[in-house]
Amino acid sequence: MKRIKQLWLVLAIFMLPMTAAFAIDRLLLAPNCPDCHAEMTEQLPLFDGTQDGLVRIRANSMEFRARAAGFGNPQGEGVILLHGFPATSIMWETLLDTLGKAGYRAIAYDQRGYSPGARPPAQNDYTKTKIATDVLAVADAAGFERFHVIGHDFGGAIAWTVADRYPERVLSLTSLSMPHPSALAYALAEPDSQLRLSSYMVFYRLPVLPELVLGFNQASFLEYLKWQDHPPEQIEEYERVFGEPGTLHAALNWYRAFEFRSLDPVGKIRPPTLFIWGREDGAFGRVAATETVNYMDGPYRLHTVEAGHNLMLEVPEIVTEDVLAHLNTADKVSEQWVAALAETPQEDGSACDQSRPQCLRISLTPDGHTLRIRNRCDETYKGVVRVSCSQWAPDAAMEYRFSLGAMAEMTQESTGLSNGDCYYRHRLCAKEAEDGKHRPASLIPFF
Repeated sequence: MKRIKQLWLVLAIFMLPMTAAFAIDRLLLAPNCPDCHAEMTEQLPLFDGTQDGLVRIRANSMEFRARAAGFGNPQGEGVILLHGFPATSIMWETLLDTLGKAGYRAIAYDQRGYSPGARPPAQNDYTKTKIATDVLAVADAAGFERFHVIGHDFGGAIAWTVADRYPERVLSLTSLSMPHPSALAYALAEPDSQLRLSSYMVFYRLPVLPELVLGFNQASFLEYLKWQDHPPEQIEEYERVFGEPGTLHAALNWYRAFEFRSLDPVGKIRPPTLFIWGREDGAFGRVAATETVNYMDGPYRLHTVEAGHNLMLEVPEIVTEDVLAHLNTADKVSEQWVAALAETPQEDGSACDQSRPQCLRISLTPDGHTLRIRNRCDETYKGVVRVSCSQWAPDAAMEYRFSLGAMAEMTQESTGLSNGDCYYRHRLCAKEAEDGKHRPASLIPFF
């Protein structure tokens, strides 16, 4: 990490004179004009809880530019969609329209720093906790007592935070690409490719230089780096948003303020959770994706797809199908999860070892037809895996109790059943070793 920082510093010193000349007019001297983003936003109607389309929403003592859909469905469940960097709510337009037609009331808003009316100046205004309160405030303004939250990239990190901090408000969580923040912190601490994949964050956290490099000539470098495969209407909006003074600085403050290795980490997640991750993702690697299961304490499904980072662009049909199925069944899945896993499945009544997993692996196919448990350890492990599927009756579940010797495995298969989306929850108990210490176990789902 130290060598990477030194490399970025040398690069920064070398590029500073060149980039400053190109960027200063956009960062400091950009004119006010009727066609600029801030002025256009001021002309939008103030959201009153009934209209669809582009609106302004007053929340958390700020005004957010937002897209609304489905507010002709007065009884529809609420959905809030959170974009990442460098994007705006326009990335959700296709899914937003589908959700509205499916009977949901959905809001995708330009988050703190991206909305002209929600751009506080201080770096510490962009912590995950403060940004998460924006989500609740927007939900309140939209009339959502409880809601589904969907996030991509950094918006996914905020979605994880909201589900952890306010589980009583969250009907379900969907994260696209972004693993659980604590799983990402774990991957960054290991000698793995994630450190290489995340090296760009070191650059984003530098003062001034990222704004100069990425912002010159109305953010044309961002278009080259990030937007080349986006549709023209998205690029037009992104250029308008990031070409204005202040936007890029505020967006980069997310990186400067967010701490993955935090003294106040995102904890275990209870609401039903869907995590969609692309195997070719250039920002988040396999270790962080597979470690995410260790931070779940509720129904969980991982769907890995043949795609990269921008899932809404690359596999929109898969995302839409997955999200609709997840939202449609979240309430039923929650009801089915009433019966808790046995707290003490060991025969001697001792408590289960809850240390972080390492070598016991549990996998469940999305339809629930195949459950596989592999013990790659040298000790015997006991535990319970509780499986529940959306098309089963409420409270229905299957509990698989197992005791596996060294390097053993078990497979349970069923056929001919229509199960819908299936989730699992686990409780693992490691046999005590001769030194009196428990050995860790691990879970990695496959799909």
